Amino acid sequence: MILEKLEAYYNYFNQRKAGWFILSCVGLLTGLGLIVLSSASLSFIKAENYFHKQLLWCTIGMPFFLTGCLIDLKFLKKNSPLILVFFMIGLGAVLIPGIGKLVNGSRRWIVMGNFNVQISEFAKIAIIFWLARYLHSNESKMSDFKTGFFVPLLVAATLCGLIFLEPDYGTAMLIGAVTITLLFLAGTRLLYILLAISGGLLAFSILIYLNPTRMRRIVAFLDVENNKLAGAYQLWQGMLGFTSGGLYGKGLGQGRQQLIYLPEAHTDFIFSILSEELGSLVAIVVLVIYLTFFLTIAHSAKKVHSNFAKFLSYGIALTMIYQVIINIGVVTGLFPTKGMVLPFISYGGSNLVLLFFMVGLLLNCFSEDLMVSQQFEQKPVVKIVKK
Repeated sequence: MILEKLEAYYNYFNQRKAGWFILSCVGLLTGLGLIVLSSASLSFIKAENYFHKQLLWCTIGMPFFLTGCLIDLKFLKKNSPLILVFFMIGLGAVLIPGIGKLVNGSRRWIVMGNFNVQISEFAKIAIIFWLARYLHSNESKMSDFKTGFFVPLLVAATLCGLIFLEPDYGTAMLIGAVTITLLFLAGTRLLYILLAISGGLLAFSILIYLNPTRMRRIVAFLDVENNKLAGAYQLWQGMLGFTSGGLYGKGLGQGRQQLIYLPEAHTDFIFSILSEELGSLVAIVVLVIYLTFFLTIAHSAKKVHSNFAKFLSYGIALTMIYQVIINIGVVTGLFPTKGMVLPFISYGGSNLVLLFFMVGLLLNCFSEDLMVSQQFEQKPVVKIVKK
């Protein structure tokens, strides 16, 4: 099994440039993140060395990357319901005091030794496994209301409901967006998609209205300048950092925002620090790298013959794309403040490990599909001649 996988990867990287593009983009983004974190760590008041911590998480992430590369996709397909149930139980356990760790009013982490594991991060890939299997199994029934819309949406909504209770609105919104997009790609009727989007926005609006903290964020976002010392303080400081570096930046370690001005500078607002210290030209280069990364994945996924692998690839790509859009949208003032890390660049253990695993899965899908297609082409074609 392992030898077959290695042979598949050898053929894939020999015959497809896409694999090298994907690995190069991941390496560049991760390396750039380490550089920015090494600079920012010199200035943090708490003297936290996030460079060393992120480097440790990169090391931990490598076995997960290899696991994603080598795991049997048939095993994932068969056991995806069990994987989803396992993480749903984990999300329920996080809500129990004494098991889940409370940080800044949210109970999202389970302590495992010296590490805090955010279960909702891994629930994102669990729902993608299940959706890929479900959409593959019900390919011909996706126009049906119950099979093609109600059932998958109910499962995703149950998962999102558990995440809402933490509360973690950002991750729940991300899972909802990925689910709706995958259903649309699978052939669910547009009317049902529009109903789901309308219902989701209505429910999300009601939840925000009933939550004073998040309601203040929305009100402050509508008038950032007049609320820059109150509800929009973090957003204002992030925007200042993003614009103050000019074309070429102030230089590594010379930024001011991460000193005491910008909270969560190493996670949600790392793009602001990057732009301030390295300049808007580097920020544009980062966007180009992300664009190259996503276009390569989309182009490769489109060619995949297996629907399970195709939807798995799309789900992984959409999860990363939406994270980038939300993070950069917040930093640039296009969206209200929302905790969402920037893939491969922001500090974050659980997220980085998951990203490495997902990149391994992408390469797994593409290389295995190439191997299967080549085996099919090599089979002799038997022609039946009627006498």
